[in-house]
Amino acid sequence: MPNEVLVRGGARLRALRKERGYTQEQLAELTKLSSRHIAGIEKGEANPSFEVLYTIISVLGTSFDAIFNPAEEQAEAELQEIAGLYRACPEQGRRLVLAAVRAMANELTGK
Repeated sequence: MPNEVLVRGGARLRALRKERGYTQEQLAELTKLSSRHIAGIEKGEANPSFEVLYTIISVLGTSFDAIFNPAEEQAEAELQEIAGLYRACPEQGRRLVLAAVRAMANELTGK
């Protein structure tokens, strides 16, 4: 019986592969793995090494968190958006943004 972590991770890899428009054969070619190995990983039947998993997620343009903590992926995207908005501001604007975020966070966390 496959390990639940492998099944969930494999399902997430399959979903990301499909989102990127790759077939298992195309992903196999890009990663230099066999399509049979890709299929086994996606089904949760194969336990990929760190190196194999790293290769797959690199080709898919994703992260370990996106595979194993998909809820964190949304938070990470939001943080990246906030960082981009902050960087787009001039220095004085950055200070204002930081002060506003601190005040909001303090209010929301009750500090």
